[in-house]
Order: sequence, then structure tokens, then C-alpha cells
Amino acid sequence: MNPDASLITALVERWRPETSTFHLPFGEITITSEDVVTLSGLAIDGDVVVVDIPDEEWSAICLRLLGRVPADLSGGVGVVRIVWLRDEFSHLPENASKEVIEQFARAYALSLMGGVLFPDRSGSTGHLQYLLLIEDWQRAGRFALGSCCFILPVP
Repeated sequence: MNPDASLITALVERWRPETSTFHLPFGEITITSEDVVTLSGLAIDGDVVVVDIPDEEWSAICLRLLGRVPADLSGGVGVVRIVWLRDEFSHLPENASKEVIEQFARAYALSLMGGVLFPDRSGSTGHLQYLLLIEDWQRAGRFALGSCCFILPVP
């Protein structure tokens, strides 16, 4: 994909954060739920996304769902660096078991959730609470994740 820098610049110049709209020559427009579905492919209808943070420590959750724990994981905060995910899970071993394949898939999904869909202010970490959403792949497909991303600030 080759982004058009002048188009992006033009859109940025026309964005009004006070109203969460673009001001174009023909009027105001905004991002709709249908746009989110079209751009991301994520559902906006489905189970409500609620993360019940368990009592177990984040390192235990990380070990259980990813099979490894980063050295710099802060137990109280529960965030992991996206770079660590990419470094640790960039090459799937040959003849990997189903469990290892699922761990790699969770790491990839977590890097997308933390780095693209639901980034924090740093853009470099992902919260481990998202792992709990993808613990069970069957249930994960029923969440309305599209309604959680691209949320624009209300003035």
C-alpha cells in the first residue's frame, strides 16, 4: 500500500477535533460505524466487550496464553511492549503444535489490538487484558470489536 501523503495532509488539515468531523468544501462528514466495518472488517454487532480482569497475576496470564513472559513485564500494570511480541513471535517453529500455533496467533492478535486497533498514548505497548478476549477463539469471533475501535473523542 502506498499512502498518498498529500491526501492525508489535506484530511488532517480539515479535521476538527471539537466536532469529530472533517470540514470539506461540500459539507461536514464523519467516520460512521459502517466505515469501521468496511475498513477493519470487525463486527459492530455482537457480544459486548467487557474484560473482567482476574485476580491472577499478569505474568501467569501471559505464560498461560502466550507460553512465555517478557522480562520487563510489570505485574501491576499488565502491559507488554509490541516490539517484544514481534521479536519473540516473528518465526513460527516448524512442526509447531496446535498450542504453539495458538500462542503465536494470540501474540499477533495482541500486537494488532495494542498497536493498531486500541493503541495507548505511547503506541508501543499492548495491554494484556486483550489476551483475555482471545483466550477462547470461538468466543472471540462473537465480540463487537468494531464498536470499540476508532472511537472519537466527544467535545
